[in-house]
Amino acid sequence: MRCLLCLPYCLLHARLIYAAILRKTLHLKGKRIIELGAGTSIVGILAARLRADVTLTDLPLVVPQLQSNVSANMPSSGWPSFAPSVLPLSWGQYQASFPSDWDLVLGADIVYLAETYPLLLDTLAHLCKDGAVAYLSSKMRGEHRTPGFYRDTLPQRFHVELVHRDPTQNINIYRATQRGKQ
Repeated sequence: MRCLLCLPYCLLHARLIYAAILRKTLHLKGKRIIELGAGTSIVGILAARLRADVTLTDLPLVVPQLQSNVSANMPSSGWPSFAPSVLPLSWGQYQASFPSDWDLVLGADIVYLAETYPLLLDTLAHLCKDGAVAYLSSKMRGEHRTPGFYRDTLPQRFHVELVHRDPTQNINIYRATQRGKQ
């Protein structure tokens, strides 16, 4: 895979998220997946290569980079199922225009700006309201109150389970299901 930004760090998050999903014996073929804050889009591209129907989202100014990364990472034989869709999504704004019937919601290193946590929580609640499972990986930055998001904020609306911890990189992966939706 080619990626235009921070390849080693992004690959680490992609590898860890995929490992966490595999531990739950979840196969991606045919799953409807939305990635929040896709950035380099490597997590979503990996899911698309594994035959998932993927929508990549990020801020409007990042969308051209996402589109470029999707094009640069297209397999030589073409996408196995669907090419990833790329759409702008600013958390807390217009998420109601997105469907809520996803199978999985993915986020790799998107929890680092405390003032966005309520917006992220609202967006996750909308996207998961029909039963989607969210997998979120985070570098556990105390200075950004990342641990508090998983300990205090996310549990307001979700059941939260730590599914993987990489102590050498200080990265955790959490599985979240909306309360009342098991």
